Amino acid sequence: MTTDQVAALSVKAVTGLKTAQVGALSTDQVGALSATQAGALGADDIAELSTDGIAALKTEAFAGLSTDAIAALTTDQIGAVTTAQAGALTSAQVAALTTDQIGDLSTAQAGALTSAQVAAMSTDQIGALTVDHVAALSTAAVTGLTADQITAMSADQTEAFTAAQTAALSATQIAAMELEDIQGFSTDDISAISTSGIAGLSTDDIGGLSEEQLGALTTPQLQAMSTAQVEAVIAAYQAV
Repeated sequence: MTTDQVAALSVKAVTGLKTAQVGALSTDQVGALSATQAGALGADDIAELSTDGIAALKTEAFAGLSTDAIAALTTDQIGAVTTAQAGALTSAQVAALTTDQIGDLSTAQAGALTSAQVAAMSTDQIGALTVDHVAALSTAAVTGLTADQITAMSADQTEAFTAAQTAALSATQIAAMELEDIQGFSTDDISAISTSGIAGLSTDDIGGLSEEQLGALTTPQLQAMSTAQVEAVIAAYQAV
């Protein structure tokens, strides 16, 4: 079939294709599929596609795949997903990814995730992100992390935040962190906390800061602190 013929197939015709026929489609033919046609393919059909076939799907066609089809993607197929395709995943598709699939993502794919996609992840999925994945998230994606997701992150994961990512954290997100997470911040991370985000540090968090971390607090941060927070800084300095 020509690509024009493939593009003209009805949903009923696509549904009627045998899995072997789907697997035999050329990359050009796969690339001709629309979102509606791709959505008509079952998980078994998608499993028959080669890695080149997966990469050949238009972003809108990839976003049209069923959640069952997404959950059935193999490790090799996940590796073939382009950054454009990764960024086009719907929230429902992201939620359908298994923790193993999340772990198989490349840093480039993780970096393509949007804030809405990150927010759609379960706490188990967030826990499956490697430290390299976390460091690769865009600052926009980091803002999508919910309080529950932040709380579920390990100290190693939060320690992987870059200074730019830390600067993007809200007070609610910082407040959701455990003391161990805050103590894992580098001095650059501490200095990067925004003046609005600094409100998320509890007095216990401040009391647990190291001498180096206390020294990294900036004048604007100290000026933005509440009276209780400032008193906690003074007490922390006296204790070190």
